[in-house]
Amino acid sequence: MESDIELMLRTKAGDDSAFSELMNRHYKGVLNYIYRFTNLRENSEDLAQEVFLRVYRSASKYRPEAKFTTWLYKIATNVSLTHVKKKNANVSLDEMNENTGEYEDSEVEISDDIIYRKEMKKVIFKAMETLPEREKIAIMLCKYEGLSYEETADVLECTVGAVKAYVHRGRMKLVNKLKPYLTGEGEYGL
Repeated sequence: MESDIELMLRTKAGDDSAFSELMNRHYKGVLNYIYRFTNLRENSEDLAQEVFLRVYRSASKYRPEAKFTTWLYKIATNVSLTHVKKKNANVSLDEMNENTGEYEDSEVEISDDIIYRKEMKKVIFKAMETLPEREKIAIMLCKYEGLSYEETADVLECTVGAVKAYVHRGRMKLVNKLKPYLTGEGEYGL
């Protein structure tokens, strides 16, 4: 199986099938990342397509200096930030309650466990929305997207130490916000 970098270099050389393979590999991950970032289901697919359009348009300038996914998530972060700032995304509580942080089909078998997990995702997602931008991005890239601290530092254009600090501060803020749920005091206490 070809690496992402090899596929991107083939795309740079004009091979559209290589670009299609890159999209197949990474589309769902980018879509979920954008959805978690923006909390807007209706715009997530459009924004994901915008990300891949930018990747395609930038193929001629691509240089394999870092992992492909680092470059891809940097583009996805920039597209998401631009969209959120443009829309000044003040999501209503009703909209927030509809979103779970995963882009998935709505026809899913419903059980008590699934309902509980969805409710906990909503609570966590709501808490994530209150974090400062860099802390939120650092946690999402490291935790949800599996990027290393180094790759996240490349995306955020900062040092690895700064990323570690963003993740640590963000996690501490989340723990404080989620304490009622972790100690049994909240509606979904564990």
